[in-house]
Amino acid sequence: MRAGWEEADHYNGSLGFQVSGFAKGFLVGVGTVAGLWALGGLIAFAMIASGGGSAPVEPESALEVTLSGSVPEYLEFDLPSFFPGEDDHPTTLLSHIRAIRAAADDARIKALVLRCNGSASGWARAQDLRWAVSAFKESGKPVWAFMELAGTEDYYIASLADRIVIQPESFLDLSGLSVEVMFFKGAMDKLGVEADLIRTGRYKSAGEPFSREAMSPEWRQVLNETLDEFYDQLLEGIAEGRSQGAGHWRGILDQGPFRASEALEAGLTDDVLFEDEFWQQLAGAAEVEGEIARTALAAYVDSMRPGEASGRKVFALLHAAGPIYSGTAVPDPFSPASGTLASRSFIRRLNSLREDDGVDGVLLRIDSPGGDAIASEQILRAVRRLAGEKPLVVSMANVAASGGYYIASVPDVPILAYPGTYTGSIGVFSMHLNLRSLYDKLGLKKEILVRGENAAMLSDYRPLSASARDKLRGYVDSIYDTFLKRVSEGRGMETERVAEVAEGRVWVGTQAQDNGLVDSMGGYVDAIERLRQVAGLEEGERVRLVTYPARRSILEAILSSGPGTLAFQQLAPPELRRPLESWSDTAIWAARLHSRPLYLAPFRMAVE
Repeated sequence: MRAGWEEADHYNGSLGFQVSGFAKGFLVGVGTVAGLWALGGLIAFAMIASGGGSAPVEPESALEVTLSGSVPEYLEFDLPSFFPGEDDHPTTLLSHIRAIRAAADDARIKALVLRCNGSASGWARAQDLRWAVSAFKESGKPVWAFMELAGTEDYYIASLADRIVIQPESFLDLSGLSVEVMFFKGAMDKLGVEADLIRTGRYKSAGEPFSREAMSPEWRQVLNETLDEFYDQLLEGIAEGRSQGAGHWRGILDQGPFRASEALEAGLTDDVLFEDEFWQQLAGAAEVEGEIARTALAAYVDSMRPGEASGRKVFALLHAAGPIYSGTAVPDPFSPASGTLASRSFIRRLNSLREDDGVDGVLLRIDSPGGDAIASEQILRAVRRLAGEKPLVVSMANVAASGGYYIASVPDVPILAYPGTYTGSIGVFSMHLNLRSLYDKLGLKKEILVRGENAAMLSDYRPLSASARDKLRGYVDSIYDTFLKRVSEGRGMETERVAEVAEGRVWVGTQAQDNGLVDSMGGYVDAIERLRQVAGLEEGERVRLVTYPARRSILEAILSSGPGTLAFQQLAPPELRRPLESWSDTAIWAARLHSRPLYLAPFRMAVE
């Protein structure tokens, strides 16, 4: 899509001649793309004209945090708000946390309101938001939640609220947790596609959907244990906020999902009110005369920005987000944060920070399922070089598994994770696809001429020979041994001990801590404090946190990705963006599965 726009942008010919039907169609297509460019440009201009100005924070106001969709780890583009004061543009997780915690000490903020509209940020991020809400509660100010269409994740966060209100005739989608796995082998058999999976570790199940028709006993075991861990965290979280034991709420959730009246009867909510009634009652609870003002989170974050430049010491917050692959990063038209971990681009960032005398420490924030094994090794070397010259702490987000864990294997570097972080998966796999039968069905033929016994061993027109399979098996085993060695070096563990918790096994954060794979539980605030300690800062010494990669301006966004892309990122609904993001990930790995071994997590888990 991006290439098409670039071609249209460079077109400047005249149309004073007869054209064929094909040419007419082509020119119509060019005109359509040009029109999209013009429309995107107008939208971008309107965004620039809006200025992204923020409304002042009024006294006696409530900080309003909307829990809807995903809270991003970072933003690639600095997208302004169309309407100042409205919470209509994305705000990062760290900004959420800092704003909620700052509001606890802000005399202008009298209460915190959580609007529950279907959060989908991932379990680890939800836990950091929940910790921020817990910190705000220590101020003694009211924390209220208003549920319109709440789900499991936002209810988990909002269960800490002093008062939970649901809108009449609304719906609480809370009934427990489930995992669905799709297997493709049956369809592949019908198509004539044969998958030959080579892996290390009993639990390295990333290729199983292509080579099996059902879960292996080992994969089923891991999924069940992971689901149990997440479910226990959910129940314990509700019990902490709503009193009564986790066993009580286990029985309640078996009755879900809930209509508004049922949620009230089950004790999951405290009242059923319309929104205007909610705000009227909140004003009384906050001891505000008349109406309580409302401050959107985005506006409050904007009001905090002038103070962020203070501090003599500079810490770099470096985001390592997305799949790991060899190459250079390009802007992703389907995501406001094109966080694929392209090795060349990411290593340049690591080297730049290492050589920058103005950077006093680095917080490496990992949110990656892993990927290419060779690229992971290259990145790890650069991370270790950085750690040799700068104080470094690793903070794991929703997922830091397989290659995402590999790049954190740095000696004497603390690793913090969330109880709900999905990590480990120390293992390797490679898969060969034989498409001969599919080609036969399509009437396609290949002839292969070779010089050398294994010259065409990766051809998709025949199965692996015994010698070729032995070659690949030896390569995969060798890479696995390197993985064990790197973790052993990084964690100061005997290789035999690493092997016991490896074999491709996925661990939830609390389990990873028990097994020595991470040092402690904690989120952004804890990781920054740990970095202060590693850097030897004195008590009370101020720090300026600078995010890498730096957020680009709206003009840079237009020049690099085109205004159509920018408009898509700002305006496209999540229902459209999410499938396209998934398709983008699938396309990346489809191109790589056939040619190289992967340090890739076996599944993507969303707690819903």
